[in-house]
Amino acid sequence: MTANRVTLIGRLGTNPEFRTTNNGAKVATFRIATEERWKKDGERKSRTTWHTVETFMQGTVKFLEAYVQKGDLVEVTGILRYDEFEKGGVKQSRAKIAMSGPQHQLTVLQGSRSNGASQPDEPADRDFQPEIDEPVC
Repeated sequence: MTANRVTLIGRLGTNPEFRTTNNGAKVATFRIATEERWKKDGERKSRTTWHTVETFMQGTVKFLEAYVQKGDLVEVTGILRYDEFEKGGVKQSRAKIAMSGPQHQLTVLQGSRSNGASQPDEPADRDFQPEIDEPVC
């Protein structure tokens, strides 16, 4: 048995971005920051890592439009996915958290427009094939 499931807790760095695909589906993308903290030689250290999150799930897209904005603390569960693309003749890949399928989850832990809200349950659209666009660098 194998599994691909990622859960992150972090703050949105910008408001979510929304676009519509050629087949009319709305897509939401946002970036969250997570922080690691530790001590080295008695000195406190920290490192911030930025993560891209994307969802085609329409209920989650509507939830993001209504309740989530820059600065909100969120918990995101999805799958780790790598988009492969070519830039300047060089093959590259970029990691993202894809919120798709029945196990995705988005909860606002702290935000100005919600009070611990979670996106509504929605059935997975097993026939839906998202359009793959070249990532913007």
